[in-house]
Formats: sequence, structure tokens, C-alpha cells
Amino acid sequence: MGTSRRDFLKKGSLVALAAGVPVSMAERVTGKTISQPENSTFHLTKSAFAAQLNTKFEIGTKPSTIVASLSEVTDLKVTDPLPKEKEGFTLLFRTSGGLRLKQDTYTINHKKLGTFSLLLVPMKTADADASHFEAVINRLYS
Repeated sequence: MGTSRRDFLKKGSLVALAAGVPVSMAERVTGKTISQPENSTFHLTKSAFAAQLNTKFEIGTKPSTIVASLSEVTDLKVTDPLPKEKEGFTLLFRTSGGLRLKQDTYTINHKKLGTFSLLLVPMKTADADASHFEAVINRLYS
């Protein structure tokens, strides 16, 4: 005989619940640290980006790669103080020569930070000789 509807719903609900449990909560419940994959972006913290201000980032894939510099790292505005493992910040990239990108997720390569992907949004600024793109990193509620 097959699975009853009641068993199916019970097991399906448990699987859905388990899939929605954040890693940090699972670590607290089990008492074990869950290691992150080596190619994860957990090393891309605000301090890591701030250390790379005014350095060059390659955006896109060859042959259509453009070079931008990281011009600003700014905290997101929050109302309550954050625990030290939570952070939210924006990155402002600047390209010279008025190179334009549309809003999209791009592969970004940096000599120290490695290769990662970010959603870049074009920003309007008074600087007619350059284009600016913003990325938002939000780890406030993870």
C-alpha cells in the first residue's frame, strides 16, 4: 500500500520546515559548526571591501570586461545596533569614459578578493565623465 495523504503532508511539512531553518539556528541546535564551501562569498565583508578602496575590479566576462574602481563603501542605515556578525553596506563602483552597464548580475574579478557575482545598479550622478554602479550587501537578517 502507498503512503497515506496524512503521512505525505506530515513528512512534506517537516521537509519544508527544515529547508527554511537558517544555518546559524541549525548550528545552535546541533552544537556543531557548519562549514561554508570554499568558494562561498562569506569572506566578502565590509572590511574586506573597505581595504580595497580605489583598486580595480574587472566587471563582466571576456571579451566584454570593463574595469571599475571601488570608490565608496557605506553602511546601510539601521535603527537598532547590530550584532557583530550582521552587516549591511553598499559598494559604489566608478568607471571612467562613461562606460555604461545595464542593471544586471555581473561576474566580478579582483586580484585579492577573487571572483564573485553581484547585482549592479546604474546610479545617476553629476559626474558626466564617469558612470557609477551600486551593489547592496545585506546580511542584516541572515
